[in-house]
Amino acid sequence: MNDERKAGGVRPEHGDVIRPARFEPARAAALGPALGISRYKVGVGLAVAFFALVAWYLIAARAVFIEVEPAHAETEIEGLLKFRIGHRFLLLPGTYTVALAAEGYHPLKTEIAVGPDPDQRFHYELARLPGHLVLDTGDVRGADVVLDGEPRGRTPVTLRDVAPGEHRLEVTADRYFPWEKTVEVEGLGREQTVKVDLVPAWAEVTLASEPGGAEVLVDDEVVGTTPLTTEILEGRHQVRVRHDGFKPWQQELQITAGQPVRIEDIRLEPAEAVLFLDSVPSRASVTVDGEYQGLTPLELALKPDRTSTVRLFREGYQRVAKEVRGRSGERQELTVRLVPLLGKVSIRVEPSDAQVFVDGAPRGKGSQTLELPAVEHRVEVRREGYVNHAVTVIPNPEFPQDLAITLKTEQQAKRESVKPTITTSQGQVLKLFRPGQFTMGASRREPGRRANEVLHTVKLTRPFYLAVKEVTNREFRAFRSGHRSGQAGGHSLDGEEQPVVNVTWEQAALYCNWLSRAEGLPPFYCVEGEKVTGFDATSTGYRLPTEAEWEWAARVVPSGLVKFPWGAEMPPPAKSGNYGDESASGILGKVLFRYDDGFPVTAPVGSFAASPNGLYDMGGNASEWVHDFYGIPSVGPDDVVVDPLGPPQGEFRVIKGSSWMHANVTELRLSWRDYDSKARADVGFRIARFLE
Repeated sequence: MNDERKAGGVRPEHGDVIRPARFEPARAAALGPALGISRYKVGVGLAVAFFALVAWYLIAARAVFIEVEPAHAETEIEGLLKFRIGHRFLLLPGTYTVALAAEGYHPLKTEIAVGPDPDQRFHYELARLPGHLVLDTGDVRGADVVLDGEPRGRTPVTLRDVAPGEHRLEVTADRYFPWEKTVEVEGLGREQTVKVDLVPAWAEVTLASEPGGAEVLVDDEVVGTTPLTTEILEGRHQVRVRHDGFKPWQQELQITAGQPVRIEDIRLEPAEAVLFLDSVPSRASVTVDGEYQGLTPLELALKPDRTSTVRLFREGYQRVAKEVRGRSGERQELTVRLVPLLGKVSIRVEPSDAQVFVDGAPRGKGSQTLELPAVEHRVEVRREGYVNHAVTVIPNPEFPQDLAITLKTEQQAKRESVKPTITTSQGQVLKLFRPGQFTMGASRREPGRRANEVLHTVKLTRPFYLAVKEVTNREFRAFRSGHRSGQAGGHSLDGEEQPVVNVTWEQAALYCNWLSRAEGLPPFYCVEGEKVTGFDATSTGYRLPTEAEWEWAARVVPSGLVKFPWGAEMPPPAKSGNYGDESASGILGKVLFRYDDGFPVTAPVGSFAASPNGLYDMGGNASEWVHDFYGIPSVGPDDVVVDPLGPPQGEFRVIKGSSWMHANVTELRLSWRDYDSKARADVGFRIARFLE
């Protein structure tokens, strides 16, 4: 057997022969198992590569926190490679565009720069959309609405697109108290309703008289006939009831809003005898049976069917007494010619050959003694090469007077001259006034007179400068840039050259101090913080004019006292000033009939002709704060008040002059006295200062 194997073959059983097979290379189909192993490796390789990429991204990316207010805002980041978990994003370093949005807020689109730091935070706060305020004033319509000092129309109104946050809302309506409130606007494009409860500023007043059918006047304005129930605004008002053939009834009422007043027991007395009394010269003081009545010419009511003693007296003239008797309802006229009293005046002049004039008439040269009526005279001394010198003198019949006048050369006078006008750093022109003695107030018989216009004699000894025009919005905003005078009836009060209004007395005084400091002058008013605590009467700094100075400048002219800004009679001539005219009929309850000055509200200062004393808008345009606390003078007819500065304290300040809102005889008179403690749409001011 071994031999057979060595021979290279095996003997098959059954005699079959095993033959060697031919070698052939493996085909592609036979490589299948080897190819399956390669796919596995490829898959493993790809997985390894993917996880390597993820690992690289996790290592290279930075955690970026994006915090947004409100928290529910949607955040979108532009780009492919980004991964988000809550407010955190995994981002590769670089620049990305971020879009933020939320309902009720302004959308925001911005770029962020992702740096190498591992943790980076970005915080954004979306701005709320504006809101809308719906004002509910109930039954009151046409109320003026002011938001943050800016007029926003009249109710009913919806204030749209109001920025979120706190806002100051003011609502004013005629015959209602002003309403003010700080409102928090939510925004987010939503509407908020604001309930505005306007409180009536009046009370019902019921009047009944015997006999009935009497005419009722409130502050000289006819409101109806008795029996009558009418609405009267809060404050002090003069109420009169008159009937033909009867003596008028009058009373000053203090009205409190919401508190009705009933006066139903008015019994009118039969009319008295009437005496119209005049004198030559006029302005003589008159008493009837020892009771002071006023100055001539005036109308006197005498007790009927009895003899009354009428006395007239005027400085420099002999006193006169007349016995007068009249019947009920009878009217008499009486003119009394006064006899002057004479007094001696010795005049000593230097140079000795200077010419003397008395009331414009020559009286010779040199020193001399003259006998003159005991009234005010103008004594003037003249000489060529010298400056004329004039003084006023009132001779006294009981005591001779000496008057020494030394003329100055023209060169001396030039050195000592005082400027008749000055100009402030704001360009305001002030005119110099050298006042004297005059009578303030009005006769009780003067139509339109109010009880606070007490006649009294005032003597002003300190020359003063007074601005020829009222302070404008432009000038006041140099002091307080944010001031707005507002509007009235849809018409602006805020023009650059319109007079500043809606300022308090204290703001006007602080403006004067500011202007004084700007020019190196001593401030007139003493101030602690923003509050005026007093004043320095010796200061020559800017200030508000005193009531007496204002009335002197407005009323005193060479011919006497002016009653109205335009003269002595109503109504005002065309273009006399800016008063309550027909152009303002849509704003005001009462206007001047057939008078149109062309300005529904305030006009640019100086738009109308100047007064005889060269001042603008002493009547009309804006009424004016003056220095004094308000009070009613309590002086006798023979008392003389020197350089009055008003009461030492008080709740209110005096307001002088009519405004664009006034149209009746009471307010249009220059002697009218108003008062207040708050800013008003018709009250401004002008400035003054003492010469020395």
